Amino acid sequence: MKKIIGVLLFVFAAGHAQTNLDYFLRTAETNNPLLKEHANQISASALQRDLIRSQQLLPQISLSAGYLFAPFFNNNGRLISTNPGDQAVGYDIGITNGGLYSAQINVEKTLFNGGTADALSASQSIQEDALRNTIALTKRDLARQVTDQYLQTYQSRRLYELSRETSTNIKTLLSILEKLVAQGTAKQSEYLLLSVEFESKTTAAADSYVQFATNRSQLCTLCGITDTTAVQIDSVSVTLRTDRPRFEFTKKFEYDSLTTRSQQEQFENKYRPQVSVFFSTGLNAVELDNIQRKFGLSAGVNFSLPLFDGNQRSITRQQNQLSLQSIANYRAAYAVQLDNQRKNTLDRMENLRTTVQSYVRQAAGYEQLLRIAENELRRGQVTMVEYLTLLNNYIEVRKNRISAETEMQREINNYNYWN
Repeated sequence: MKKIIGVLLFVFAAGHAQTNLDYFLRTAETNNPLLKEHANQISASALQRDLIRSQQLLPQISLSAGYLFAPFFNNNGRLISTNPGDQAVGYDIGITNGGLYSAQINVEKTLFNGGTADALSASQSIQEDALRNTIALTKRDLARQVTDQYLQTYQSRRLYELSRETSTNIKTLLSILEKLVAQGTAKQSEYLLLSVEFESKTTAAADSYVQFATNRSQLCTLCGITDTTAVQIDSVSVTLRTDRPRFEFTKKFEYDSLTTRSQQEQFENKYRPQVSVFFSTGLNAVELDNIQRKFGLSAGVNFSLPLFDGNQRSITRQQNQLSLQSIANYRAAYAVQLDNQRKNTLDRMENLRTTVQSYVRQAAGYEQLLRIAENELRRGQVTMVEYLTLLNNYIEVRKNRISAETEMQREINNYNYWN
């Protein structure tokens, strides 16, 4: 068992990179796949705005070509004709013209659709702003998770150090008691009892280190760090932030409202006059005769205006208005939740602060008692059982203090998240 604790001490003191909370926060943001996905979505949305401009504002140019073979049989030997005889057999000439030879360049442009393009582009901009707000919220969530895991890891490190310190102190006391037994001033049974206690504390120290290593591994996994043994945990003191804005929490409701209004605006655009122009030029013929003279051009205008759609416009407006009311209700309820979270966290912080101060006073009292008891133990005025009881009580108080201080840090982290 002595070899085990020696190995643990060597591992803990090895030359690893000492890292603090800021390092893990930065690394977590750099490696987080969700943040990367949101960034890619913003880039994709910007490309979508370019696509909207191309579709709505730029002319569409295409090349078309076709060949139709529609023969007539029993037509005085001619397979294709625009004027078949009475006895000819084939498709109605009014449908096929006897055939088709076509190769044209086509240009089409929708006019007066800037409002549609603006509405679609504005919708994409809203999505981009919403994604940026989501990134801010994700960073908040990630910072809270990483900080909580870091605090848990640091707590397990402190508990391990306390176990190691206790084991070392008992080992020192054991060597002193061994001399007293040899001198006949201490009982052999007390030496054996202290030996058992030393083995127990050594095992506890080994278990504490395993728990510390597990928590550290979970922290590294959360931050995307592959080598979980290459870092150690520095001391930490989470600072209470009182001036950090909470806009990210309520901004999402604003973007929901903007999205709803944008959808209504896009729906309204279909009630505006729709005008488009087209132009075609090239070859268009139904017979091969004099086909070289069948090149020409054509142009035209398309116009449409919805007159009645069964009151869809009015119904959609009412639906979106109800959605806006629901969003406003959720926003008001969430604001109350935010305020309550902050108040409850402040109350817990105050209670924990009182608890920590109590443990500090208790630990100071036990330290004084232990110094007195150690001297009395050497003079045989107290038994080993009494001394160990006092020592274990002191250790328990220190453990409770570590737990309370860590919980205090967690509440500060929680307050920073909601504030």
